[in-house]
Amino acid sequence: MIGALPPPSYPRPYPLGEALRKKKKNVDSLLNRYVSELIELQRKASLDAVTDGRLLWDNVVEGSASLLSGWKKGDLTRFFDNNYFYRRPIKEKVQPLASLESELKYLPWPNRLFTILGPLSFNVLSYDEQKVDWDYARAISVLNGYEGWLAIQEPSLLEYGVPDDLGDALKLFPSSAKKLVMVYFRPFSPIYDKLLDLPAEGLWLDCVSDPYWATTLKQKGQKRITVLGLIDARTTKMERVEDVLGHISSAELSSEVYIAPNWGFDIIPYSVSKQKTRLLGSIKKRVEVS
Repeated sequence: MIGALPPPSYPRPYPLGEALRKKKKNVDSLLNRYVSELIELQRKASLDAVTDGRLLWDNVVEGSASLLSGWKKGDLTRFFDNNYFYRRPIKEKVQPLASLESELKYLPWPNRLFTILGPLSFNVLSYDEQKVDWDYARAISVLNGYEGWLAIQEPSLLEYGVPDDLGDALKLFPSSAKKLVMVYFRPFSPIYDKLLDLPAEGLWLDCVSDPYWATTLKQKGQKRITVLGLIDARTTKMERVEDVLGHISSAELSSEVYIAPNWGFDIIPYSVSKQKTRLLGSIKKRVEVS
């Protein structure tokens, strides 16, 4: 089976961003408008999951911290090598929020997709500490009972490797979710064996950044679910459907496979993110008839 998944997040449309910045009264109406637009876009593309785009999140670091109490915003910091910045969360007394109801109100369906930073990357991006943040991992009990896709973003694994206790930390994430460990911005092949051992239903792999990804998957196999990040989320250039189909066929895939962006669409224009979403739908349809 080959399907298609949306990015874990979308860029915030300019009118919504201006309304938030100026604290206008029409924030809620604009948010409803754009979330509805994104959901309809994903449905028309026949994607296998639906996200609300996380349009109120400034970025995944601060957004993940906002699910918990006991944090305040710190210094402005660059997110890897992107022209994209976040405020480092400063830990005080960490507690899970009572409910995620407000976060999930636009996503009542079982095929919804939600995202959060993993416990290593949260610690690295907050404190430059290259170890699992167990306070954060335990506080993720706020997600208990969540059903749907859960993209756990762990880009720091590709820089610092897989800590021995990361598997135990990931076991604290909801067992009711389809958990996908997501890595990006560097080749994943050097640590692929350890990624396969993580307690998650699948891996979301940045194939754009790894020229040897197909060979690695052919030689070492796949998890039950493999998400191939073949759509470059950091460029406005549109991929050719034929090229993506060629990449898929070269990998000799044997598991449940989904085509997706290699990261969130956060830094490309909103209009381009919609075009790339339609592209995902076109790729899925071509696969279905081939």
